[in-house]
Amino acid sequence: MNNRGISLNDAQNIVTAAILTAHNKNSSPLSIALLDSGGHLKAFASEDGVGIHRGKIAEGKANAALGMGFGTGQFNALIQNNVLPEMFAVCINGATQGQFIPLPGGVLIVKGDEILGALGISGASSKLDESVAVAAIESCGFIAKP
Repeated sequence: MNNRGISLNDAQNIVTAAILTAHNKNSSPLSIALLDSGGHLKAFASEDGVGIHRGKIAEGKANAALGMGFGTGQFNALIQNNVLPEMFAVCINGATQGQFIPLPGGVLIVKGDEILGALGISGASSKLDESVAVAAIESCGFIAKP
């Protein structure tokens, strides 16, 4: 019984798929963090040459998606469209001791109606981070919610 959503095998497959997808898109080096549905780090990879804080940013993007129940791309759009005030994101980031990064690249992993976890990617542009995350999740047979 797996009461934390995604299995270790599936988590590792998604991270591997993200690395392959990024290489196919000629991305700069990435850090990739996958959290299970309870917010625990399940799988992680940081490519050679990636900046030293990218791992924390990737984990913060995944954490933000889980915490809000929707992807960071959607959250960022709500701020950009003045639906949510930017101060809302600042307050959440402070309340979570910096573990809430509302930039695109935090994507929920869904199967049926169940959120299994979230994938966060950092290292390229936020748009590319998000596109790699979506492609990796979908290539492994799951639904991606950016």
